[in-house]
Amino acid sequence: MVIKKDSAKSSFDSIIIANPYTGLYSIVKNNTIDPIAKPSFIATRFTSSYLSNKEMIVSSLYISRRVPDEDLRSAIEIKAEEDLGINGEEYIIDFFEVESNTEDRLFHIFVVKADELYKLFNAVKNDVKYIDLIVPAPLLYNVLYKQNILLTNEVHIFIYFMHHDAFITIYKNGNFAYSKALDQSLDKMYDRYCELTGQHSEKDTFLNLLKHDASQISNTASQEALMKIFRELFLSINDVIIYVKRSLKLESIDEIYICSDIGEISDINEHSLSYLGKQSKDFNFNYNIGTNTQYVANKLELLLAKTSIDYIENDTPLPNMTQFHRPPSFEKRPGGKFLISIGIAAILGLTYPLFYLLSSFINNIQIIRYTYQSNELSSEVEHYKKTIEAKKNEIKLLSLEEKREAEAYHAKEVTLNTIYDKKVNYRMKSQTFYDLANDLQQYGVSVDKLQNNDNNFSLSLISDGDRKVTELIKYISNKYYNVIKKIDIKLIEKDQNGTYYKGILTMEFK
Repeated sequence: MVIKKDSAKSSFDSIIIANPYTGLYSIVKNNTIDPIAKPSFIATRFTSSYLSNKEMIVSSLYISRRVPDEDLRSAIEIKAEEDLGINGEEYIIDFFEVESNTEDRLFHIFVVKADELYKLFNAVKNDVKYIDLIVPAPLLYNVLYKQNILLTNEVHIFIYFMHHDAFITIYKNGNFAYSKALDQSLDKMYDRYCELTGQHSEKDTFLNLLKHDASQISNTASQEALMKIFRELFLSINDVIIYVKRSLKLESIDEIYICSDIGEISDINEHSLSYLGKQSKDFNFNYNIGTNTQYVANKLELLLAKTSIDYIENDTPLPNMTQFHRPPSFEKRPGGKFLISIGIAAILGLTYPLFYLLSSFINNIQIIRYTYQSNELSSEVEHYKKTIEAKKNEIKLLSLEEKREAEAYHAKEVTLNTIYDKKVNYRMKSQTFYDLANDLQQYGVSVDKLQNNDNNFSLSLISDGDRKVTELIKYISNKYYNVIKKIDIKLIEKDQNGTYYKGILTMEFK
């Protein structure tokens, strides 16, 4: 059978990262990760862990689009039992949908035996009481795309070596596409190394060899053993890649990333180039998670920390294999819902008639109070009506008075402005004529006759050349533009004897 599960998310101030394979814990708080001794249960701590590939069945299946969403889980569980042959035992199944252009819907499913999961996480459960999130390890890489650390338009291969397990994961366009367990975990590499060298070595010695350059290994037998281990490893990886490229119709692989629980493995990128035709890269990304100590977290811990933060903050849907859920709050439990319903029914049964009785009594009191207030306010309303009417009449009279005063004020304002302009801005015409006489003398022009009519003046000009007259007029126009409103000369003509020129200049002063 299949155990159905449910999860609840709330607010937490820290995250406990539990490693069920080593029994070690770390705590994530304020974007730092540090080791912690066996923690006790604290309600504000979120506990998360991961499940390696070899404990699970990772597969895909198709479900008809005619199946309604409310029946989807049941349909997937039945289909998984038929396709994977998991009848007769208790399994935990979770899944997520993949975009598909086919007639049916495509789902990636993750299946684990309930009793094996319980055995694996029982010690963790005893320490922290509840485990909020258990993520399939191949899905931890998804956060690299959500955080824009890796491009989402490429095909990436992730190879990770744990002490007890190793697995290869394929992501296409930022989405999980395939995962498979490998037979070469660190423990199995160590056993194979002892077998090839024909002697028992300490595991730490072997792990140190993996972390150092092959050129630094003086023992020829050790070098040959490591070369054979890597050859067997990459041949099996190459078989998986060939199958995946054919199955998923991949034209090429953009990047290969390799890492392990002990960090980077020396020379493995060069081996990747030799056997796979493409050099792999170290699993070095900026996770923006620091440490208050000298603690060096492995890559899966850091990925799980980022995944847990995203799961909590953004309510990200994610397959969750845990069976150690927190109990729901009292109001969500069946017994709590029943007791709350009984209490509400009892309260409503008692308060319903009292509500109407009290409402009627209050309405009667309000009617009496409002009637008394209405009588008191009626006389006051009449008083204010009369006052408003008197004020309106007063405003009309004041408006008429204001209009008369404004007209008188405007007339006085015009008079004062005229007087001010005459006294301040008026320029004596005599001064202008004096300056004009000097200008006539300067240009050698004489006046034999002058006529005046208010601000209009007519001067009869005499000169021995018409050029002097025109230059004089041009000069006067520019010099007295602020005094003379209009200047004109109708005709410059030579007298009959031909000894001088004569013209009539007319000017209008401002």
